[in-house]
This record gives sequence, structure tokens and C-alpha cells, in this order.
Amino acid sequence: MERIYLDWAAGAPLHPAAREALERALALGAGNPSSVHREGRAARALLERAREQVAALVGCEPREVIFTGSATEANAFAVRGAGGDGLILVGAAEHPSVLQAAAAAARAGARVRTLPCDTHGVVRLDEVGSEPAALLALQLANNETGVIQPVIEAAAAGRALRAHVHCDAVQAAGKLDLHDVWARCDSLALSAHKLGGLPGVGALALRRGAELPALVPGHQERGFRGGTPALPAIAAFGAVAEVALRERETRWSALAARTATLERLLREVAPDAVIHGAGAARVPGIVNVRFPGVDGETLLVALDLAGIACSHGAACSTGAMEPSHVLLAMGLAAGEARSTVRFSLGHETSEAALERLAAVLPDALRRARVA
Repeated sequence: MERIYLDWAAGAPLHPAAREALERALALGAGNPSSVHREGRAARALLERAREQVAALVGCEPREVIFTGSATEANAFAVRGAGGDGLILVGAAEHPSVLQAAAAAARAGARVRTLPCDTHGVVRLDEVGSEPAALLALQLANNETGVIQPVIEAAAAGRALRAHVHCDAVQAAGKLDLHDVWARCDSLALSAHKLGGLPGVGALALRRGAELPALVPGHQERGFRGGTPALPAIAAFGAVAEVALRERETRWSALAARTATLERLLREVAPDAVIHGAGAARVPGIVNVRFPGVDGETLLVALDLAGIACSHGAACSTGAMEPSHVLLAMGLAAGEARSTVRFSLGHETSEAALERLAAVLPDALRRARVA
């Protein structure tokens, strides 16, 4: 049975451009980007080329890109570094990496205020208040629902509070134009493997002048993150960043069409299905749907056995067996949140794959029905 992968928001399959860049980097053989000999200079050129490619996707200067081990690390770096022991403002539906970094900052003396969201999952900026803050963190597109957050408006509110404005743009990269968002932010996080790169590398775009305490002391990455860079993975990251920028508009159109098809099929198969965030602007490719009276975990297993991979929500929450904090923030009861699954699509998702899902879903729903 051919597997159907509908969990692109958790991690995209390796893109051919990433594989090619990886192989070119590996073909260099030895060479540390910090070395001055020919091999070191070749490695440095590859590293800086990837930095330029990621910077072009964001709209920042290449020297403002700091490579990290993941977007989780980039988020934690920004939140804990900028938050310090001041007031941290975070959206209630933020990615766990942001919320957990804020919680760690609170344990170290910071004050954290969570901004609620409405029933569609959009943060309520009227709750920002007027107290000066050290940090305001808001994601551009929610990883569980795809809901687009008003980051530009939030950044203006953060500026008025003299706050460092951080944006988790992981799920928006390659779908939304990041340039206008970056123009209003102090830092922005990206992940390679969500774009079709390798796991284990991310980036923090950090505006010049927005200095943070070093994450790891050392001379690499402008002194913010010491250690020899993971050059092959970074080269692959640069390659997929370039593809994402070049193909953003065509990918949006294709994903929007596939998303509309998926939502139509879901409503045909399960007329009582509820698509969360449907009343707000969303990035295409993420469909968070509740099937009333169904146990979501059992449904995931039934679909997996039928050859279809999907998820509950954030991959880093898998195994926690807790209802989604995003859905709870939107006002759902715990039982309703547990009846939800997330289907996420990519540029390779075909209509045939979605029709296959629609064909096996009725039986999977019957198996997952709560007595």
C-alpha cells in the first residue's frame, strides 16, 4: 500500500534542491569555515551563500542571519535573551517552544502575560495594555490551525511599549511574504525541515542593534552561537529557502486549491465536521478539523493503518496525551479538542491522495467513534 503523507506541517519531505546542496557540501570533504586555507575558504563561501539565501527569504541583511540548531532554539534564544527579567507578552496560541521559553524566563524572574485569542484563534491585541514590556512574541501563522496572526499590528503595539518584537515565522515561510513582517520586527525564527531541508538546523534573523546575550559563547555566528556550523545541513537550508522564495506564489495557489478540495471532501464525508479557524484568514495547507463524537487518537491510528499519516497538532506535543492548548485557547472544551486531527499538505500532495483519504475516512471514523 502506498503511503500518503499529510503531516507536512510537522516536517516536509527532503526537497531535491536540498539533497543536491547537501551532496555538494559533502563533496567538499574537509574544511572548516573558520580556517584560512583553501578548503576553509570553500567551506566559508558555502556557508555565506546559504546565509544570503535565507536572508533573501526573510528580507534581512545576510549578516543578520544567525544559524541555530532548530527553530525551537531560535525562539528560545530570542524569548529568553530579549525577555530578561522584564515583562514578556506572548500569544496564548503560540508554538510550545515560545511558551516554554517564556515559562523558563518566568522561573528566572521575568513576568509573563499571555494574550488571549478569539474563537477563531486570532490574538486579541486589545489586551496588550500600556505597561512597558521587554518582549512581545507572536507567530505569523499558527502551526495547528494555519490562522494568520496580525503581526504587523502587534509589532506597532510592541514598539509603543519599547518591546523587542519577535516573530515565529516557521509555518508562514514559503507561503507568506516575510519582507513586510521583518521590516517591523527585531527577530524572526525559521526552520529548515519545514521547507524541505534537513532537521537539526534553523535560523534566527536578528536585527542589527537588537543585541542579545550569547546563546553559546564563541566567535562563530557573530559571537551569538559558538561552535563549528553544520555546513551540509545549512547549505541544504539555503537551497530550499531560495526555492521557497522563488515559488511562493505558485505554491500558494496550488496549496489553496488542494486545501479547498480537502475541506470539501471532509464536509461531504462528515457533514458535522468542524474546521477550526475557518472564520479567520489562514495559510493554505493546514486543516484542523474536529469530528464530534470521535476519539482523535484512535482516528489517527485507524488512518495510519489505512496508509495515511496525519497528526493531532504540534509535533513536539505528540505523546503528551493532553488536549491542544491552541484549541483550548480558542474556547473548546477538552473533550472537543481531543476529537480533532490536523491534516497538512505540501506541494507534492495530489488530488488522488485526498480522494483516497475521503475513501478510507468513513471506516476510520466508525472505528474511532466513542460509544
